[in-house]
Amino acid sequence: MPAGAGAESAWSLLVGEARAAWPTVSFDDAALVQFVGPRLAGEDLATALTTLPAGDVALAAACAAQEPTAHAAFDSILTEVDAAGATTRAPKDMIDEVKQLLRVQLLVTREDRPAGITSYKGKGPLRGWVRITATRELIRHLKKAAREVSPSADRQLEELLGANADDPVLERLKGEYRAQFATSLREAIAELDAEDRTLLRQQIVDKLSIDELGAAYGVHRATAARWLTRARGALVSATRRRLAVKLEMPVDEIDSVIRLVQSRLDASVVRYLKED
Repeated sequence: MPAGAGAESAWSLLVGEARAAWPTVSFDDAALVQFVGPRLAGEDLATALTTLPAGDVALAAACAAQEPTAHAAFDSILTEVDAAGATTRAPKDMIDEVKQLLRVQLLVTREDRPAGITSYKGKGPLRGWVRITATRELIRHLKKAAREVSPSADRQLEELLGANADDPVLERLKGEYRAQFATSLREAIAELDAEDRTLLRQQIVDKLSIDELGAAYGVHRATAARWLTRARGALVSATRRRLAVKLEMPVDEIDSVIRLVQSRLDASVVRYLKED
């Protein structure tokens, strides 16, 4: 990988920091190069190498390469599941279950997909990335458990998250949801046919009433209302479907995610319809 004295020095520094951080882990240079390459940003190779969290990226690379010593070392990172459990107030048996689940999801290669650790891009600490992943998984488990007891489980969970509003990991998770929602909404609007987009723009952006829409199209208000219901339904359905795919969640869990980012929803719809 190194090209030039600066890059060669930066690469040697990265490898040295990785070995110092994880002295019990066996690193394969070829596997490390293959993992690090796609995670480098910018034209200056030396700078790109020095900005990566060396120990974290190297451990992730070794885990992805199915190195047993790396898998053993990764257990120390999985303590972030306990931290996520404390934040979400998950019971101990659920925390243990999620910890084992993530151990498999992140470290085990399957026939149709690589180990989940390959999703780590090296843009921040590995511990933070694992904690975000654990928090998301615990929230899913809490929802499932709560729904079996109370139909208001989603609202209860939102209240719990609100009680921990100052937690930076939860705020980052909500930020991720907002970003994914925004992308899904923009794509869903683009997916609508021109007639539905026009109807939504006229009602949401131009604030035309049902009566005004009916008059504009020369139809009865009931017909205009039916058209608008169809357009809204198509937008909601497309947004939920796309968001479920991006977050890898069942579609029936997506409404609670949308409620978590509700404060940004209305403004986003207006902005994207104006852009269209």
